[in-house]
Amino acid sequence: MAEGVAYLDGPRLQRCLLAGLDRLIAEREYLNKINVFPVPDGDTGNNLAQTAMAARDAIAEAHSSAGEILSRLADGALDGAQGNSGAILAQFFQGLAENLADKGKIVAEELARAMPEAAAGTRGALANPREGTIVTVLDAAAAAAKAKRGCGDFAKLLPAILEASRTALGATTEQLEELRKAGVVDAGARGLVCILEGCTDYLLHGSLRDQPEAPPPVGETFGAHHEHSTDLRFRYCTECMVTGTDLDAAAIRQELEALGNSMVIAGSRRRLRIHIHTNEPETIFDLVGEFGEVSKTKADDMIGQARTLNRSNRDVVVMTDSAADIPEAVLTKHDIHMVPLRVQFGTESHLDKTGITPAEFRRELENNPNTPGTSQPTQGDLRRMFEFLGTHFKEILAVSLSSGLSGTWQGTVAAAERTDLAERIRIVDSHNVSAGQGLLAVHAARLAEQGLLGDALVQAVNAQAGNIKIYALVSDLSNAVRSGRVSPWMKHLADWLRLTPLLKGTAAGKITLSGVLIGRSNPAARLAAHVSRKHRGGGPVEFAIAHGHNEADDAALLSTRLQEGINDAVCAWQTEIGAALGVHAGMQALVVAVMPRSDNTSN
Repeated sequence: MAEGVAYLDGPRLQRCLLAGLDRLIAEREYLNKINVFPVPDGDTGNNLAQTAMAARDAIAEAHSSAGEILSRLADGALDGAQGNSGAILAQFFQGLAENLADKGKIVAEELARAMPEAAAGTRGALANPREGTIVTVLDAAAAAAKAKRGCGDFAKLLPAILEASRTALGATTEQLEELRKAGVVDAGARGLVCILEGCTDYLLHGSLRDQPEAPPPVGETFGAHHEHSTDLRFRYCTECMVTGTDLDAAAIRQELEALGNSMVIAGSRRRLRIHIHTNEPETIFDLVGEFGEVSKTKADDMIGQARTLNRSNRDVVVMTDSAADIPEAVLTKHDIHMVPLRVQFGTESHLDKTGITPAEFRRELENNPNTPGTSQPTQGDLRRMFEFLGTHFKEILAVSLSSGLSGTWQGTVAAAERTDLAERIRIVDSHNVSAGQGLLAVHAARLAEQGLLGDALVQAVNAQAGNIKIYALVSDLSNAVRSGRVSPWMKHLADWLRLTPLLKGTAAGKITLSGVLIGRSNPAARLAAHVSRKHRGGGPVEFAIAHGHNEADDAALLSTRLQEGINDAVCAWQTEIGAALGVHAGMQALVVAVMPRSDNTSN
């Protein structure tokens, strides 16, 4: 056992912190398993691990100054903070750094004085701190540190802090009803104790001259969660970073507090990490943007995450991106998870179908002078989804927007390769978009529900991808011209001759001209006749329709005529068209995708 550790210089502090962060990262799966508060979404371990890995990367290089190590730790944690507990942990590190940043080496008395101030600042960063959570354990750790002022020995100070933290952690089970019912301690608080355990164990038993060895990762814990009844008033775990020169956290909190709960505002006057559970992510980003430059936006669907915890009855889960037009009820039924694309109007960026609905996107198309565009999901969004799903399922099958239309497929592959789950992730190029991509994702989910997995599942999904046909009737080529997909002269010609273009998907996953309709009358009936001719006599099929908000009646007529015109045809769904196709085809487009139907197909 180490005795008489009077100070921690940069290298010593770095090694202790690395040991603590590694201990937390190694318990990621267990922390996911016991995550029931504030939301039973099973990702607290992932969020804390991401925060810890960002902090670890920030202090990977040795520095002689302990204050420099703490400053880098705080900045790294703030940059990489994920979730409620991650933001709280980042704020605690920020408080330590603010108190000790000027120290070349830290003595035990200085840490004992800094911890209560850091804990108080952390509690102050929460809009509504709850007892029985990480802040309760932080308070206990700070009180133990305060009681040990003057001891002069880290080998006595850290064990005292750890013992008080463990006692407070054990008490959390009875402090919150959710924890008591599940019979667990608070996951965020346990993450903090992991760090304290790692730091203390290394100080007492490791070598302060050598880098600590990372502990082995915990085993996989698929489907080992408690049953939860999910009652979420606010759906999206929303986060962003705001950068400015004199940021006022109190003013930002006042602007946001009516829009959600579980709010944490962590950071400093120049950079703040905002975390809030809300139903209006885009409103949050807009309001925060009035205070400074907004970046690192994200909004995770907590209802979808909680649904997964109660439906771990198969080995494979299907995910797709928001280019697929699938109704919420169908996503829920088949437990399909969706990662948002980004929608741009000039410098404005929105989360497709999360931050901006199809109706809101349509209004922007009509009123925003900037040329619209879409971009693939961010690497961070994709990795977070992979890591969450990888905790609860043995395999992940991602059905991607056509590689012939976007870089989304390649981006999804790259994100998978950057996780430690790469061997369990399989990615299928749908060669499709909108309703066609949606049909393939649902087909994959049905096969997974029937027990198909591995190479057999991928082969079956790939085979069906080549059988799905998509058609789109575009009444107005304005958006296709704005997006650069169609030359202006083609629009002028179509308008002059009153032609209505019919588009179709190709085997390579691109969109091309299928034909034209003379005139603009009865578009749905004429599209139905066109599609029926293509598929009449080809065996049973199911089809899905995507339409603009004002085209719902046309969609209903299209569905009726297709069932009349194609033998044994079933309508899988009708839903509003999303931004991925709407950017190019316009929100007045009428889209139908057709897929061969097997005897065991169910809606």
